[in-house]
Amino acid sequence: MLLCPFWVNRIKALPTESPSAIRLGDILHCDAENPDERWTHVVLANYLIDPEWLLRVAPAITCTSRQLFIITGERGFAHHFASSTMAAHMGAGRVTVIEPPMPLPFGVHHTKLVLGINSRGLRVAVLTANFIEEDWDMKAQGIYMQDFPRSLTPDKEGRYTAQSATLQEGRGERFRSELRRYLHSYGLLSDENGLKGIPPSHFDGIDFSSASVELIASVPGYHRGGEAYSFGMGRLLKVVQSVQMGPILDGGKPILTWQFSSQGLLTEKFLKSLEDAMLGNHAVGATDRRPEPEVRVVYPTESEVKNSLEGWRGGMSLPVRLRCCHPYINARMHRWCHRGVSEAVNKPVRGRAMPHLKTYMRLAEGEDSLHWFLLTSANLSRAAWGEWQRNGSQLAIRSYELGVLYDSKSFINCAEGELFVVTPSRRIPLPSSVEGDGLLRLHIRAGANDIIGEAPVLFLPYDALHPEPYESTLQLRKNHGSSVENESHAPLSTKDVPWVVDAPHHGRDALGKKFLEAVGCATKTCLGGLEPSKTDRGESVFEQNKRF
Repeated sequence: MLLCPFWVNRIKALPTESPSAIRLGDILHCDAENPDERWTHVVLANYLIDPEWLLRVAPAITCTSRQLFIITGERGFAHHFASSTMAAHMGAGRVTVIEPPMPLPFGVHHTKLVLGINSRGLRVAVLTANFIEEDWDMKAQGIYMQDFPRSLTPDKEGRYTAQSATLQEGRGERFRSELRRYLHSYGLLSDENGLKGIPPSHFDGIDFSSASVELIASVPGYHRGGEAYSFGMGRLLKVVQSVQMGPILDGGKPILTWQFSSQGLLTEKFLKSLEDAMLGNHAVGATDRRPEPEVRVVYPTESEVKNSLEGWRGGMSLPVRLRCCHPYINARMHRWCHRGVSEAVNKPVRGRAMPHLKTYMRLAEGEDSLHWFLLTSANLSRAAWGEWQRNGSQLAIRSYELGVLYDSKSFINCAEGELFVVTPSRRIPLPSSVEGDGLLRLHIRAGANDIIGEAPVLFLPYDALHPEPYESTLQLRKNHGSSVENESHAPLSTKDVPWVVDAPHHGRDALGKKFLEAVGCATKTCLGGLEPSKTDRGESVFEQNKRF
């Protein structure tokens, strides 16, 4: 079986442990007593970071011999970190906190990345989880990770000569180039801005030929010309165009699945541009677009949040607000899990862990497999993906994001025995699924002629091939409506209501708590003093949104 390098997080409440489920401590582990395995440099990039929890679950990072880089958008984090137990363990001079530049307003540093460098090579992990306890223990996350060996021996001064490195053609060299490009945006390499950083030659001495995925990053700024296709939806378009896919059958529609945990204020232009990028349509705003895709949006219902492992509190990491609801999305909604799974309130099943991963994919014809699969930190927003300006010659991106795209070539090469790891004292298990772990097998193949059983496989925490539509989605399909605002038929069903954080929430959750009791007074302030109201919860969010 060909396996994709894709893992999920280990959820504490689940009784069944899966080989596909790992912890942050597994990613950051090293044998500090072994000079070949001890980390020399570690990079931790994230949106939210709890240094006390990080020290507790991954104590090995305090043994980093040269430099630990913490990259965060939390303003004032350096001051907060200085008084932490972790800072005391690290001592002065071995930690550098970087607050990356934010050239455009309303952007955030949202990337979740781990890099670990030692004498054996480089570990790269692209994640969807913040470095906080609840993200790893209670929510559904996705993890890409690969280890890459050294291809060169350093000189006496510990440097690698770029001219001597054997440049790998194709995906491996692209991976190296995109990784360096992204780290350059942080000013993280040691020859930039006088920062005591990672020597760029370290990446020249790494063999990336086994890279299984394509990196897709977003970096804030106005990107023009060819650079517009280096980041965000421009980069996604370029990568999708290189993916091998069979032709669309006569009368068929390409099917896209979008699964995210939040969305911004959307426009029709942005949504069509994102569709085009995922279909590989090159011309921005071209009139000769390919067949309109069927887009399936996977997002939890109010009842799924209410009955989740965290109860109402699980909805606080799904911060979609009423003002961001959009008819395009409303007409395409699908449940996070099938009805029977998420309603099993007395069972600690994986489907009751609310999603914090973000996944986008194109289904193969026949809906039995995928053409490609994207794991990313990017939610559905213009800030994350960018928006085309100046007649498609400029892409404006506001936030830092990072993701990886898998296709039919994205498998781990285990043909020569054990998989290479930079930390042999603790090997990461090969991903697989066992009965009761709640993971579903998906294959990625190029075309209909490829045998499914021979295609790379990954294990997802939800049914991406056959998600269950909201009742309102079925109703809209039946009525042939493309948007709620144009719908003149019977009122939309309220059987499935999407979770909207600032809508009224009534009743007690799976933990027996009311909404404000569950989320706390601080959240009450954040939501603008939201109180239980007399609003009829029978009125769907779709109907409420028609008034905005």
